[in-house]
Amino acid sequence: MKAYLIDPYEGSIEQVEYSGDYEDIYRLIDCRYFDCVGIDNGDTIYIDDEGLYRDNQEFFMIEGYHSPLCGKALVLGTDKKGNSQAPKISLTKLKKMITFIPAIFVVAKGLL
Repeated sequence: MKAYLIDPYEGSIEQVEYSGDYEDIYRLIDCRYFDCVGIDNGDTIYIDDEGLYRDNQEFFMIEGYHSPLCGKALVLGTDKKGNSQAPKISLTKLKKMITFIPAIFVVAKGLL
C-alpha cells in the first residue's frame, strides 16, 4: 500500500510502498521504537520515539500540531478497527502542511 515518507534530512516528502507489516515502519523511519501522532483527518504519522535523544536530528512541523517532530516519519491511514491503510490525505496537500525547521532554530527558540 502507499504511504508517505517525510525526510527532514533531505527536505523531502515522497510516496513509498508499505507492506502492511508494522516491522517495516522501523526500517522506513530508521528507529528502534516508534510513536504515533494523529492528523485531523484520521491519518497517522509514525515517528521515532527516541528521536529527541539522538544526536544530529532534523525537525519538521505539521500544520495543526503543537510542536516540532524530529527525524524521519511515515504517514499512513487508519481504518475504523485501527488497522493501517493508505493515507486519506493527498501527497500534494501533505506537502503544503509540512515545514522543515533547522535544528538550531528549534533549540534556540525553545520549541521543544
